Amino acid sequence: MKFVHCITYTLLLTTLTLGQTASAAWFSATGQAAILNGDKTAAKQQATEEAIKQALLFAGASVRSVQQMTNGLLLDDHLEIRSSGEVNTLELIDEVYSDGYVTVSIRADIFSQETQCSAADYTKRLATTYFPIRYGSQAADGQIHKLGAAAALKLQEIFSQISTTLTLSEVEPYTLNWHNTDQQIQASKLAQKTDVQYVIAVTIDDISVERNQANAFKFWEGEHAVRNFAYTLTLLNGASGEELMTKQYRTSEAWEFDMTRKLDVNSDQFWRSRYGRAILKTMQTSAIDVEEFAVCEPTMGRILAVANNQLQINLGKNQKVKAGDTLTLFSVKQIRDSFGQEYKQFVLHPTALVVTQVFAETATVTSRDRSLLANIQANDYVARQ
Repeated sequence: MKFVHCITYTLLLTTLTLGQTASAAWFSATGQAAILNGDKTAAKQQATEEAIKQALLFAGASVRSVQQMTNGLLLDDHLEIRSSGEVNTLELIDEVYSDGYVTVSIRADIFSQETQCSAADYTKRLATTYFPIRYGSQAADGQIHKLGAAAALKLQEIFSQISTTLTLSEVEPYTLNWHNTDQQIQASKLAQKTDVQYVIAVTIDDISVERNQANAFKFWEGEHAVRNFAYTLTLLNGASGEELMTKQYRTSEAWEFDMTRKLDVNSDQFWRSRYGRAILKTMQTSAIDVEEFAVCEPTMGRILAVANNQLQINLGKNQKVKAGDTLTLFSVKQIRDSFGQEYKQFVLHPTALVVTQVFAETATVTSRDRSLLANIQANDYVARQ
């Protein structure tokens, strides 16, 4: 898909006060989408959504849902977005159809607010694997057996586009059968291997196709096919393997391809199709759900080395760490109850830490009160709360 990402803005002369200081500004943005199969309405909606997303991202917010459009007008001025910003007014300025594309221009009155939690200052890292398709035989229609790999990489792109606090830094090039293996053990191993805080476990549950044969009395209409896309997403703590959030997502859309055709699921044609766009839309929803859950959770880092009463940690400038930041030190212990069940226990260290030096992917920390850092070892943890 071809998009125009040109964004301009002009500051308003007034400042709004809503319980806390918030500066308002008008943001203009343009979105563009291809018109597929003559469907101008779908193309216009897609272009408008893209323009809104671009304006909000530029202003430090992220769209949760976009309003409905009727006869070229945007209805319901309220947009539900993350708490880092709010939209006061949204206007559709222009729409132009040319060379198989529609270009939509919007203007939004956005005021960004101060971050509501210090944990949101840091970027949290996530990892996943290629998504397993639970029922592989469903991939035969269109030969889309590699959809799980392509969808995982698309989810990585989505996080980079919509999130300012999370990054899906690693997509391991293999599948794990999350639905029938020990998620806790697999998540801990994957987190340790990829050096991340969270693991996303996704299983594609349904990609079946429903084909309706042409009616004998309306043979000219041809066959109609609809394809499902359902998946289960679970967010796990990389340190403990604990399940933090799990949710199921489902969508269905027209399937425009012949049963015997072998499709390239990495092609632009596939992701521009109605089915491909439906997948992207529901994955965007799940990415926003993950961010809303994790944005104010403590950002965790791992201790890489201990020397001269200083600690090296695996968080740095790329995660927005700054000299002078205060961190909490803790370790994770394995305990066993009287029934033999194993648990992980978080043990807090009484001494607060302060960041003294920052590098791209690492930082140096020491005790804030300059006391001796005893009983600390590599692979213990720090947290930004």
